[in-house]
Amino acid sequence: MARRLPKILMVSIFCLAANAVFSQPIIVPGKTARHNLQIDTRGNHLSGMMIARPTAAGPRVLATSYFGPTIFDFTLAPDSLKVNSCVEPMRRPKVLALLERDLRVILVDRNRAKLKKQTPGLELRKSGHGFSKSVFTITYNAEGNIDQVLIKHPWIRLRMTLEELKNDSKD
Repeated sequence: MARRLPKILMVSIFCLAANAVFSQPIIVPGKTARHNLQIDTRGNHLSGMMIARPTAAGPRVLATSYFGPTIFDFTLAPDSLKVNSCVEPMRRPKVLALLERDLRVILVDRNRAKLKKQTPGLELRKSGHGFSKSVFTITYNAEGNIDQVLIKHPWIRLRMTLEELKNDSKD
């Protein structure tokens, strides 16, 4: 037992350090996050860009296609979701609730989803059950920054992928 104690201590220190490095949110206070967005559902594919900006009312999330039309524009207030604009097929209450929960997990509080697996380059989280079941796979680059977020909804065959946009300009 005495020989195992240092190994157990090392593993727990590594887990604490990994959790500290990999618990950063997508939105950094005072900075706009830009991501490529891909939505796949039942053979349909939609590509665009998601922009998330912190505001006084809460994070404002805008998804737009590469051709210009806005897919959705939400403000995540602490206790509600404000829909600034949204395409008609996504205006259903269950779809809005699903998007709200997913966006809150990745933008506000990642602890809303239960941690299932964590390695130095990967974090797997799950939340909900049945129709609202979500699986979040977050991958990190060598510096420990979020590289890709994959959100799967197995029951409704919905898959959303967010990849960080690389650009040289400053905010």
